[in-house]
Amino acid sequence: MDAALAAIRCGHAQMAGCCLAYLAWWAIFFWPKVGGQEATGPLRYVGIAAIILAVILGALGATRIAQGAGILAPPHAGIIALAGGIVLYMVLLFVTERLFSRVPTTELVLFCAWLALELFCAAGLVAQDRIASAALITILAAIGFLLSLVCYVKYYELAPLASFVCGCLPLAGIGLISLIIALAI
Repeated sequence: MDAALAAIRCGHAQMAGCCLAYLAWWAIFFWPKVGGQEATGPLRYVGIAAIILAVILGALGATRIAQGAGILAPPHAGIIALAGGIVLYMVLLFVTERLFSRVPTTELVLFCAWLALELFCAAGLVAQDRIASAALITILAAIGFLLSLVCYVKYYELAPLASFVCGCLPLAGIGLISLIIALAI
């Protein structure tokens, strides 16, 4: 169980790093658009490096969390979490497109997958009678998910500065949540 918990901690630390790098990319590429410009020169390359780092850290973090949760969780919990994440994505894709006229973007996939991963992790912790840790992850994941969903729906309805901030909030929130989980589990 110690190795599984270490993997979960490490994965969440990597996920926090992913969010920080993603936030750096967001700031570099979307802040200039507030003023009608775009990132150029060396700063543009820093932004490209930041998004590549975010992808790497996100993939590593998700893999580590899933490995740890897979050791702790009951059989089929991972498949149930994955199926639940897919169903959630399909429902939200339909609802956000039809009710809110929201153009689908990658972020919807990311925060649905993130929620499914966190609930898989919580299921593994419950299976090991670590109820307080599972409750912490579940509550924080619900907060991060709801923040992400609200920002996702509102993003295109806002003025440039407000939409920039709206794009930052889920990244900062999930980064902080991941850091808290890494330190608390």
